[in-house]
Amino acid sequence: MAHMNDSRRSIADAYVAVFEGLSTAGGRTRRSPQGAVLSISGAPVAALNAIISPRLEPDADDIAALAASEAPWDVPWSIHVRGIPGPLITEVAGRNGLTQFNTEPLMVRRPGQGPPPHSSVGPLRVRPVPSDELDLYARTVAEGFAAPHETFQVFNNPSFAKLVGVTFYLAEVDGVPVGTGMTSVSGDLLGIFNVSTLPHYRRRGYGRAVTVELVRAGYAAGATTAYLYASKMGEPVYESVGFGTEEYMTVITAP
Repeated sequence: MAHMNDSRRSIADAYVAVFEGLSTAGGRTRRSPQGAVLSISGAPVAALNAIISPRLEPDADDIAALAASEAPWDVPWSIHVRGIPGPLITEVAGRNGLTQFNTEPLMVRRPGQGPPPHSSVGPLRVRPVPSDELDLYARTVAEGFAAPHETFQVFNNPSFAKLVGVTFYLAEVDGVPVGTGMTSVSGDLLGIFNVSTLPHYRRRGYGRAVTVELVRAGYAAGATTAYLYASKMGEPVYESVGFGTEEYMTVITAP
């Protein structure tokens, strides 16, 4: 009954499935009896090695069992739960050294708004990335998030090009990469990830333009509800495209 009354459960399930798919292609993953997913990409980024529960009330024992199954962890990792974690989840996280809590808004763009108009920002071009350019994509993502190149080399994996419904994007100006994006289509849902702009190209509207083009691509694929988890910096940009905050996710990491 709780599942039936959870209007955003389909989005949570789609989000979990994205991590599950990426880890199946490039790392390892398994799902617990209560639906939580262990997703290990192998990247040196805690958010990309995660235990994620799609439930509004996650099962603490479930998450604890998944955490124990990987101990001792050989990569930085995290726990993702919807809303504010309760004391049992907080206790499980603390026992595993995860004591830093970061809250991210789930922003959704509903189909009643229709597709956004094309965003023309000078010579900016947003294009899908073929498999032989995934190394360029991985390096550009790293630069967009001001991280060392090796941080996101997990995306330089030919298997990722075969993931059903997943598309990687580069934003370019005169052939020079200036930003990135990624989408995952699941039925009528479009998940948007990895929207970044290289530091020297910020404050030109490129991040917004990339987001618009990804939403439009989703509409073309039949995915008329778009969702993403936003940073504080990105939140006003996404609001300008028609996204609204509907709930929050907490990502728990080591300090």
